[in-house]
Amino acid sequence: MFDFFHAVDEQTGEATGVPIDVLKSPKYHELQSLNFFYFESTDNLIRTSERMANASAARQQQARQKLIEKNNPAPTSFGGFLGVPGAKRTKSVLMSRNLGTMRKAKEEKRREAQAEPNDDMILRILRMRPEAASYLKDRNRQKERLAAAAAAEAIVRQSMSSGGGRMGTMVPGGPSRR
Repeated sequence: MFDFFHAVDEQTGEATGVPIDVLKSPKYHELQSLNFFYFESTDNLIRTSERMANASAARQQQARQKLIEKNNPAPTSFGGFLGVPGAKRTKSVLMSRNLGTMRKAKEEKRREAQAEPNDDMILRILRMRPEAASYLKDRNRQKERLAAAAAAEAIVRQSMSSGGGRMGTMVPGGPSRR
């Protein structure tokens, strides 16, 4: 399929199809790894899935920690402005003024997506194997707990950003009080 979509002309050797960088997307790498995982034993798949789930949970925890640190800077921090050395400004005229910078950022994002393992594919393969039923039930419960915790955290974050968690002062059916 890769050769078909890349379409290299046999006489000239010129590629007239879809560029390689577009074809080698995260989905392409996922399809390549599908072939590898499909023929693995159930026990190996379960161990791999557990490793990936633990790694994913650790990455999410690090991301949450970075978000907390970003929103609550240390008292000794100067906020990264006024010429403080080591401060990284992500949104500035100089960072986004040319197309080359945007291309580099897009390429970096694509590389990160390709490097990040995803165990959904392994879970789909395990669904076809009856001996993995108990593991799949446990993983489903775990995913539901994580999703509920993430939703609660999002609600708290939204509440904090929109006014510090204060509720409206209107009483239904009565006059407004302040």
